[in-house]
Amino acid sequence: MSLCCLFLLLLLIMLQFVDTLQRVLPLESASDLFCKQPHRILSVVYTIRPYLPKDEESVYKVCLKTCDDGSDGTDTFPDNPDLIGDKLVGHFLTLSPEYCFVLEEGDQIVGYVLATLDAKAYFKKMEVAWITEMKRKYPKPSKTRSNLTPAEEIIQGFHSFNPALPDTLFEKFPSLLRMDVLADVEDKGVAKNMLACVLSALKSNGSKGAFVEVCTGDKNHLEAYTKLGFFAVPELQITQEDVNIVARAI
Repeated sequence: MSLCCLFLLLLLIMLQFVDTLQRVLPLESASDLFCKQPHRILSVVYTIRPYLPKDEESVYKVCLKTCDDGSDGTDTFPDNPDLIGDKLVGHFLTLSPEYCFVLEEGDQIVGYVLATLDAKAYFKKMEVAWITEMKRKYPKPSKTRSNLTPAEEIIQGFHSFNPALPDTLFEKFPSLLRMDVLADVEDKGVAKNMLACVLSALKSNGSKGAFVEVCTGDKNHLEAYTKLGFFAVPELQITQEDVNIVARAI
């Protein structure tokens, strides 16, 4: 068989797989996540699988490498490399592991998507079971808020934790998620596959929508979520000035 014929056969198999996947997953309103355009042949294979406890350190590393609006934040937290992970991903891994997935390249984790089904109940659970532990782990800074370093601002956030999100958000979009992928991942379409996995899991258990909290200055993250079908929810009066809320129906 010629190389050209082999290539065409591979594309046909890929398109048939996408059709089958779209029929199996309960995502009638998310056809945008199933791209039927031919992809270029990649030099690596990516695998999406459920999160396992042994993945925690790797997920924290990816979080640190992407926390600066998709770029490496290692220099921002030289003394507390786990701090940003404790803020952004640790609570998902501990309190909602059944809705967590990782992206692997070979035996290396290069991305993740993490979620919780009922965000309103989750925030209450998080305050008791996660924030309390973070307050013990990180003593409250003694400086005034205007003089805090980025790390101290996060620690201060643990000690003043108050999601303050309106019930109208939870009624329309009951689930919360977060997704990050390393910048050097070749397949830029893999984020759609990851999102399809987690949204399928959420919808199968009764969710009708999901939202994401994005820091106001994170323009790259906001653009990435917008391309994945998330939109701002302007009618909601969000009281957190440093966070944008974007959401999408399932």
